[in-house]
Amino acid sequence: MDGIADAGYQAINYKGNSVTGFQGNGSSTSQLNIRGTEDLGGGLKANFRIETDWSLVSNNANQGAKSTPLALATGGSYAAANDGTLNNGSTFGNGELRVGLSGAFGSVDFGAINQNGLNAIALGQPFGTAIGGGYGSVIRVNAAGSAVREDQSFRYNTPTISGFTGTFLKSNKQTKAVDSTTVQQTSFSTSLGAYDKQGVQEIGVTYTNGPLAANFNTAKFDSVGVATGTTDQKVNTLAAAYTMGAAKFMFLNQTNKKSDGSVDTGYTSLAATYTMGQTVLMANVGGLKINAATNNGKKSDIIGLGADYNLSKTTALYARYESIDDKAGVIAAAATIDGTDTKRTRTALGVRVGF
Repeated sequence: MDGIADAGYQAINYKGNSVTGFQGNGSSTSQLNIRGTEDLGGGLKANFRIETDWSLVSNNANQGAKSTPLALATGGSYAAANDGTLNNGSTFGNGELRVGLSGAFGSVDFGAINQNGLNAIALGQPFGTAIGGGYGSVIRVNAAGSAVREDQSFRYNTPTISGFTGTFLKSNKQTKAVDSTTVQQTSFSTSLGAYDKQGVQEIGVTYTNGPLAANFNTAKFDSVGVATGTTDQKVNTLAAAYTMGAAKFMFLNQTNKKSDGSVDTGYTSLAATYTMGQTVLMANVGGLKINAATNNGKKSDIIGLGADYNLSKTTALYARYESIDDKAGVIAAAATIDGTDTKRTRTALGVRVGF
C-alpha cells in the first residue's frame, strides 16, 4: 500500500469572484493505492493496482452523504428542508484499476487504465494535473478534459528497446444500449454493452536516454453513434524534458481537433525546474489558441509558478500559483461562482505527505 495526502489553504478567483478556504490537491492528487506483484517464474509476473482518489478535507465527499440543511419556516423556526444524497467524490476504487501480466514481451493490462497522455503531460510540465499546469482547461488527456483513464480498456506496453517504449490502449465503442440517449455516467450497468460509451484508441512512444526524455502520444475518441454523438476527436501530445545539472527544461505541445471542425485548438508551453538543496522551484508559461471558426484566433494564456521545500524524501511544504487569462473561453464555468471577466487565478499553500 502507498499513497499521497495533500491539503492546505487555497485562494481562487473565478473570473472576478473570489473564494478562500482549505482544500486538497494543491500540488498532487491525494490517493491510496493497493498494488500487488506475484513472481510466476521464468521472468513472468502477475500485477494489479487499485487506486482510490480521496478527499482529505471533506467527510461528505468520501462518504457520499449530505448534512440535512435547515430552512426558515413560518413563524421564524427552522425546519429540515428536502434532503438528498451527494454523488460520492471519493468512492473506493475510483482511480486506475488494472490487472495483467508482464515479462520479456512487455506488459498487458485490462481494466480502467491510465492513458499514456497522462505521462506526456507529467513529462512536459512540472505541475501534473494540479495547480500550475492548467489541466482540464488548456491541456487535457481525454477529449472532454475531465478524465485521465478509460473504462473497459486494454493496454499493451512494449519492452524498452534502445531507449524506446511503445504503448497501445484500446477501449471498444458501445452503441447497442436500449436507452441509447443515456450516457454511462447516468445509467450504469456492469453488463458489457448495457450502456453507450465512446471508443478510444491511443498510441504512444516514449524515448529516454540519459538527460533527455520525450513522449509523443496520439489518441482518438470516437463518439459517432454514441447517444447523441456524431463526431470523433483527436488529441495529439508531444512532450520533452532535458536535465542539465540542477535544472530541468520542459516543452509541451498539444493539438485537439474534432472531425466537424467545432473544436480546433493548439497549445504550446515551456517550463523549467531548479533544485537548490531541499528547495525545488518551478515555472510554466504557455498559451492555447483556438483555430475553430466559431472562436477563430482567440487565445488563453497561462502562467504557473511553484516551489517545494522538502522536509524529507516523502514530505514537502508547497506553494502554487496559476493564472489563466481565458480570452478563448476554454475554462468550464464554476457554477454560480463565475464572474464576468476573463482571468482565473489559483493560489495554494499546503503540505504533501507520501507514504
